[in-house]
Amino acid sequence: ARYLVGACGVVVHNSPCSDAAEGAGEVLHRFGESSESAARLARKAAEAEGVIGVHGVSVTARAVEGSASAASRDAVEQVFRVHDTPTARDPLHRTVELPKPVTQAVADAFNRLFGRSR
Repeated sequence: ARYLVGACGVVVHNSPCSDAAEGAGEVLHRFGESSESAARLARKAAEAEGVIGVHGVSVTARAVEGSASAASRDAVEQVFRVHDTPTARDPLHRTVELPKPVTQAVADAFNRLFGRSR
């Protein structure tokens, strides 16, 4: 494991064995368009960790209808690790791993990547 400082100045964990080549060119979508607070991202990440063992938040690589924000997987992986976590309902489900604790700087980086404004 190695730790790097991401483009937004946040210390991040990037695995040398990431799925980056597999996900090249993917666009990740997260439902909603509003900025998410550090508290909300931390709560959602803890919920995911309890279910799948990854402290992170849900996104999908499928096209979505309705209100959603988007970011290229390549851009997200410059700051956060992305896991392929398919589900029965969404075979293109992904989880964006967030560090513990989820600080305001982490939330700002996440929101900036997905084009979410306050």
